[in-house]
Amino acid sequence: MQFQIISCEMLEQYLKQDDILLIDLRSQKDYEEEHIDHAIWADWETLEDSMTDYLAALSFTPAWIILYCDHGNTSLLTARDLARNGYPVMSLNGGYTYWKKYAKRYCSLHDQ
Repeated sequence: MQFQIISCEMLEQYLKQDDILLIDLRSQKDYEEEHIDHAIWADWETLEDSMTDYLAALSFTPAWIILYCDHGNTSLLTARDLARNGYPVMSLNGGYTYWKKYAKRYCSLHDQ
């Protein structure tokens, strides 16, 4: 399975859906300080092994698993690994850094 790289504009549209799983791969400290609304935190180093646990805890089957990190590199590599295991996954281009700039300028979905 292939993964997709999405823009902040596309993420804004996906956030309006209730069948996505948004995962923050930054440090837990950074996540606790601020994150995109409805995101959960996960350790990127163990996510591939624990993905079934995350999915089992949900009350729905996500159409997409959307990952983000600080700048987009870690989420890109993690998305590749999850896609190899058959998960429907996307990575946010530019990560939280781009999202924060985009959200300030264009949308009201940013959790400040």
